[in-house]
Amino acid sequence: MLAGAARLDITPTDAVWMDGMIRTHISEGVHDPLYARALVLANDAGLAEAMVIVSIDVCALDAPLVETIRQAAAARSGLAPQQIILAATHTHSGPATVGYFNPRAEEYLPRLIDRLAQVVADAAAALHPAAVGIAVGREETVSHYRRLQADDGHVVMNWEPFPPERIVGPLGVPDPAVLVLHVVERDDPRTTIATLFNHAGHPNVLSGENYLLSADYPGRAAELIEQQLGGLALFINGAQGSVDIDGLRDRDWEGRERIGQALAAAVLHTVAGITPSPDLALRCTSINYQLPRRIITEAEWSWAQEILAQTGGTVQPLADGVGDDYLAVLYRDLRARQYETIPVEQIACALGDSAFVTFPGEVYTEIGLRLKELSPFPHTGFFGLTNGSIGYIPTRTAIQEGGYAEDTRCTDAAAEEIVLEHSLAALTALRQT
Repeated sequence: MLAGAARLDITPTDAVWMDGMIRTHISEGVHDPLYARALVLANDAGLAEAMVIVSIDVCALDAPLVETIRQAAAARSGLAPQQIILAATHTHSGPATVGYFNPRAEEYLPRLIDRLAQVVADAAAALHPAAVGIAVGREETVSHYRRLQADDGHVVMNWEPFPPERIVGPLGVPDPAVLVLHVVERDDPRTTIATLFNHAGHPNVLSGENYLLSADYPGRAAELIEQQLGGLALFINGAQGSVDIDGLRDRDWEGRERIGQALAAAVLHTVAGITPSPDLALRCTSINYQLPRRIITEAEWSWAQEILAQTGGTVQPLADGVGDDYLAVLYRDLRARQYETIPVEQIACALGDSAFVTFPGEVYTEIGLRLKELSPFPHTGFFGLTNGSIGYIPTRTAIQEGGYAEDTRCTDAAAEEIVLEHSLAALTALRQT
């Protein structure tokens, strides 16, 4: 096994619009730097059997931007575009690389593209003999199931102020698993090259009232891991569509510190039990398919038209979540494209008895847990928000119950089964190689 790692600062040099929340204006400064961290794993120096994973401190990357970055990175590194996995950490305090709720930070994108292409090239150029070990730990305080049932039956999000005595309980459970891939020098196992950690969470400690750029708690966790172990630490998000931080506490910089420390501690504890091996071989496969779009019903469209008549299509800022004004605009846009399909690319990779599969969106935690249960590998990671951003993939049950992501999803309810089926097929194909 060969490995190479590199890190570059991707912090905007000027004020920019920020992604993740509906904000009133552009950023006001930088709380902590944003980074792109790349890890290349290869079976030999020829790069034909190699894969690069890039952890990027942004909220998301859409498909056209991913394609541009992959082409640029391929031209500089010698890797093929399909060998490049671009994973957004999903910080809600990063530049607007998609423009979910506010204008996209167009002026920042050329710098981002250049830096990501370069960090992939730098990591590929650093390839040298390595040993790799994988284990799964647990962290049970960072993520909480965010969909709560009220006593009248409706769904309350865990960030919404609501009388606690009226909450029956959460409608699901979080995924506490922390998949850790520890890469060390082959000839000096005490020297860390990189530590990749995969955990399902929502990095939105800071609400939409924050105007300082930040990598949020994954950035702090990565920093602490790097200080302790050396090398680079790459956070890769999981199936986090239905989990969040505790929405009514820790919504400040002290909260970011506490949560970052908790996640870092879980990773370090897991690393302590790993014995890296130089003999693991990398195996990868990819699949491409289409998901059906959500059909906006006549009732939904009638409602949206009434709201649009009142708002004129303008959207007011909110610290968390979205209002009816945003939903009306979304329904209008979805209705215009509702008979189109959504292309999906997934990459699955295996190292020994462990594997991971990517997905370009925010899959509900229930789906990720089900995939891990059915996976033919003892240890399976789900890498969400990778190589695209198609929004939430809720379960059918959740869609019937309602809630924030159910209202804002772009895919049909059948997406749950389709994603699970294709993810499992990719993992099964790997297991049989």
